[in-house]
Amino acid sequence: MYRCHFCKTVSQPNTLANRVVLETRPTEYPSRPKAQRRRIGRKIKNFDDPGGAGYEIAREVLSCRSCAERHAAEQVEEPAFA
Repeated sequence: MYRCHFCKTVSQPNTLANRVVLETRPTEYPSRPKAQRRRIGRKIKNFDDPGGAGYEIAREVLSCRSCAERHAAEQVEEPAFA
């Protein structure tokens, strides 16, 4: 059981919750030397992780199915990154 963030109703037992992303933020990940290990034959070799840039979730809430669908429809009309 959970309480929907949008309509504030408590769900029925055994009802699946939908996670809705409200905010994202840009982030950069540094490169990491020798972070990945792979086995090649009998030897284990270390490879570098190149890092990179992207977006990560800053705020996420639980909602019921109908509110999640309504929120997704609104986001399609008005895409905005926080």
